[in-house]
Amino acid sequence: MELRQLKYFIAAAEQLNFTKAARECNIVQTAMTQQIANLEHELKVKLFERNHRNLSLTVAGERFLKDARRIMNQVTASVDGIADFKEGYENVIRIGYHGEMFKKDLAEILKEFRLRNPKTKVYLSQEPQDELIGSLEAGELDLVFTIYGSYFQSLGWMETEILEENRVKLVVSRDHPLLEKDRVTWADLRGVPMIDFEEKNRDEREMRRLQEGMVFDEYCLVTDHTSGEILIESGYGVAFWVERMCDPVRYPYLRFIDVEDCADIAKFCVAYRKEDLAAQCRELITYIKNYEAIYQKK
Repeated sequence: MELRQLKYFIAAAEQLNFTKAARECNIVQTAMTQQIANLEHELKVKLFERNHRNLSLTVAGERFLKDARRIMNQVTASVDGIADFKEGYENVIRIGYHGEMFKKDLAEILKEFRLRNPKTKVYLSQEPQDELIGSLEAGELDLVFTIYGSYFQSLGWMETEILEENRVKLVVSRDHPLLEKDRVTWADLRGVPMIDFEEKNRDEREMRRLQEGMVFDEYCLVTDHTSGEILIESGYGVAFWVERMCDPVRYPYLRFIDVEDCADIAKFCVAYRKEDLAAQCRELITYIKNYEAIYQKK
């Protein structure tokens, strides 16, 4: 059974005239009668009583008319529904971000972007860096905000834009022994338990620090900022945070100390696939690059 047969049957049942029904459906009368005959043959029941002058529904035809109208109404509603869905979801940007460090900026960027692009939907996902890159490569995310790693250069499918560079500071609890110092050196940190982030570019950081002569007593690795924050506040260890996160108003229970001989520089970037980038994503990326009120390269 085909939907067009139901359409033809409903027209014939309402007109009670094959010629008028055929005209309504934009087909010839012979095609109309043939389709009705095919439908009756498939259902194995007579739907119309026919004579030379009149056409009427049988009892089975009256029953089937109710079902046919219900089916066609459902089809119409489904078609309308998917049209609404397409209109609402055809412009979607899926953004992944790594850590609390991007939260404020994303809110500012997306606030302005929403005003300029009210029909574009945005979905956000906060994930560890490894998962972000994997989701981006798999096409599950359109772009990601993360800390730049030099290994990105080996990913031929990825494009990155450096947005900002930050030095790092040492983060300690407010009752930590190092709090007495305004500045610390690598020597001051020997033997101090360190809470580090589990990221792909962690090996890169460790290698750089080893070259600078620093070997940490690692307490543990964390995959999210909040876990590290809790452990630092509890006195289990210290950590390096990027400068933009070191806000004493936001974190009154933590203290931030300059590291005199630390050359660590964190680069914030937006990353995306080179191919198959939707127009709305390109527009957002262009907007981000030009949004100097937030991102200033240092």
